[in-house]
Amino acid sequence: MKNLVIASTKKKPEIIFKTSGELMLSGNSLPANINKFYEPVIDWLEDLKIKSPSKITITFELHHINTSSTRMILQILRKLSKIANGKKKLNIVWIYDTEDTDMLEQGEALQEIIHRSFEFVVKED
Repeated sequence: MKNLVIASTKKKPEIIFKTSGELMLSGNSLPANINKFYEPVIDWLEDLKIKSPSKITITFELHHINTSSTRMILQILRKLSKIANGKKKLNIVWIYDTEDTDMLEQGEALQEIIHRSFEFVVKED
């Protein structure tokens, strides 16, 4: 299993998923074909189940996301919750700009849906 690195574009987030369990999504997530873009991410998470690191930390530093991306992020979080399954530590870090209350609310909504605590971090300008 190798690290997964996808470079960002104007409409696609940077993705850095390390086999050590350090995962990061940052930038905008507005891809035209959401399933095609996130397919390698979902496949990689299936492999992570086998590698099974003792601790997983996923950090989101997103600026703009569409509804399809929100659903995909929810799918990613559910997969990670299953991988952790009470036996491993799962940290979810949600970084948002101090003036971007929409992104804060998005993180709070996801936290409520998956019933896992997020660490909310304010990014100062």
